[in-house]
This record gives sequence, structure tokens and C-alpha cells, in this order.
Amino acid sequence: MSATTVGVEYRDQVRAFIAANAPAGQWYDGVRVPRDTGTERAVRNWYASLFDAGYMGGSWPVEYGGSTDHRPEYDAVVMEEIVRARAPRPIDQVMLAAHLIVTFGTASQKRRHLPRIRSGQDIWCQLLSEPGVGSDLARLSTKAIRQEDGTFRVDGQKVWTTDGQWSQMGVLLARTDPQAAKPHAGLTMFVVDMSTPGIDVRPIREMMGSDEFCEVYFDGAVLPADSVLGEVNQGWSVANSGLASERAYVGANTVMLELLFDDLVELARCVELSDGPGIGDPVVRTELADFKARVTAVQHIAQDAVAKVSAGTDTPTDGMIAKLLYTELNVALCRYAMTLANAGRLTEAGHVVHRRWQQAFLWSRALTISGGSSEIVHNVLATQLLGLPRSW
Repeated sequence: MSATTVGVEYRDQVRAFIAANAPAGQWYDGVRVPRDTGTERAVRNWYASLFDAGYMGGSWPVEYGGSTDHRPEYDAVVMEEIVRARAPRPIDQVMLAAHLIVTFGTASQKRRHLPRIRSGQDIWCQLLSEPGVGSDLARLSTKAIRQEDGTFRVDGQKVWTTDGQWSQMGVLLARTDPQAAKPHAGLTMFVVDMSTPGIDVRPIREMMGSDEFCEVYFDGAVLPADSVLGEVNQGWSVANSGLASERAYVGANTVMLELLFDDLVELARCVELSDGPGIGDPVVRTELADFKARVTAVQHIAQDAVAKVSAGTDTPTDGMIAKLLYTELNVALCRYAMTLANAGRLTEAGHVVHRRWQQAFLWSRALTISGGSSEIVHNVLATQLLGLPRSW
């Protein structure tokens, strides 16, 4: 059973909960760092309420708040309805960290970290990408060298670390065996307390006016021996498991495409062209029909990917295909919206939807990079799905 066929009653419950509990205000995709302490408190309380109500963490072990009757499609429904309500999304990095701790963490790590995730006390970041490496994580250079007392000394730099400046914890992928025969064979995943001496977090100001991403410098930061997540030199498999866990939420992105299309129709109504409202122009209507067809096609592909996740028959390329199609269509929608907005005069009512399009346009290119750039995804699909030779 997929998220599209899960009980209407459950979806209605989720919608009612979100309507009653989501924090008020305008929440834009791509703007996640709280503006002030009040906003941060509201967001943390929102995340905690989702856990308390069982809408997040349902797949966790029962002793940490999970449910025995949890179904994978429930997670997709919750995410879809949060996006549809334009409420703050649960942070991807927190969900990934929770998945890694549940899957690879020791009993001590689970006791220490899972309750603090549920309560909203700890926000997590991913310390993965590096300058000059991008999405090719196997070639990262940050080193974690084991010391005589069993601790690890970390030196290096990470970049594009989302939410780093307000995270209490992070998951770090670092090189523990520089002499490994293959680049990915000598990597280890760590749990990192972001207040550790020797860690310097520097936010990066973006053209959107916010600082969602950070550079993170490690200068002799010492991590305890029990900070290893999984096994030493097995970090590559841990990282891949975490990234694969995000596939179940691909359906939520197609809901965002629905919202973008609705905003595009609204924008067409609010743009006055030389011969009247844009919505009445035959060229504009043809473009709208084309985008509607493309959105519907991507939705079907994403629904198929989610159904495979629920049935346990998915492959790594299913989510990649859906991700690639979603992000590229997102860019196309945003580019056309900006073209349409500049083709005429906005009515007074059009300024609100235009503001949303400005935010979406600026964020759209980032989506083609995060979670694996479109170029990397094309290469992976070429080699894993089509059996073509590597191009790098």
C-alpha cells in the first residue's frame, strides 16, 4: 500500500493535527534557520509535538517511542501533509541522524541521543561535503587519526553544512585509514558534539539573505572512542544507508510541485499583460497545460518509488530518478514564473505569490545540488542503471 492509498482517516488525522499545532507564520522552503529565539523555540516545540503524537519516530524501537503498528507509508503521508500545509518540514539532517543511530548506534548511543531528538533539544547537522569534493564523498580529505588513548583527532574542513550554527550535534564522515586500497574503504562515521573544542562553525550568507549553510573547520578536535557510529573504516556503508533512508520522503517533493503549479496559476491570474490577465493568454495557457502534464508525470514516478519503498522492493536508482526529475522540473517552473512575472504588471494581490516565487527561484538551484548534484546523479544512473562506463 502506498502513501496515496493509505487510509483517508489517517491522512485526515494528520491534517487536523498540523492545522492545530503547526507554528504560525510564513515558512519558505530553503529557509530553515530560525530568525530569532522565539522562532527557534516554536520550531523545536513543533518537532517535539510531532514525535509526541507519534507522527515522527514511529519506526524507532518501541522502547524509544516507536510503534508496533507503524507502516512505512505513514511517514510519507505525514511529510506530504506538512509540505501541503506549508508548515516547517522536519529537518532532513535530524531524520538522517536518527536513522543512523537506530540502525548502527550502540545501546549507549541510542539512550543518549534518541530521547533528546524526540524532545527537540538536539538539532543535528551532516558533516559530509568538502571543498573540492562536492558530492563525491569517497574522496574527502578530513582526517580522524586514532590516538594512543583510543580517541580520534580530527583535522579538516567541511562545507555546505545545513543548520550547523544552531545544531548541538552532528554526524561526521572522516578518513581514518589514508592508506586504504580504495578511497571509500578508509572512512568512518562519527557522532560529534558541536561544542567540542577545535570545531569552528562559520555561517555562509546566501543571496536569499539567510545563512542556511556553514563552513565547519576541525583543528585538532578530539572525539572520544565511543563516538564511532558503526565500525571503524565502515563509514561508507553507514553514509549510504542514511542517504537511502531519505527515499521514502520523495513523495513530499511532488506535493511541493503541486503547490508550485497552483502558485503558477495564481501568478498568471495576477499578471496583467497587454491584452488582459495572463491566465487568458493562449500562449500562457499552453505553458500551464504543459507544466501540469509534467507535474503529473513526476508524481506518478515518485508514487511508484514510494510504493516500492513500502513494499521493500525499491532499488537505489528509484529515488535518484524521482529526485532528478523533481529538482529539474522545480527549476523549470521557477524560471518560467520569473519570466511570466516580468512580462506584465502585477496586480496588488499578486505581490504575495510573487514573493513566494522569488524565494522558490533562489532556492531551486540549490535543490539540484543537495543530496547529490544532478551531474553526479546522472553519472550514477548511467553506471548503475544503464551499465555505461564511468565518465570520471
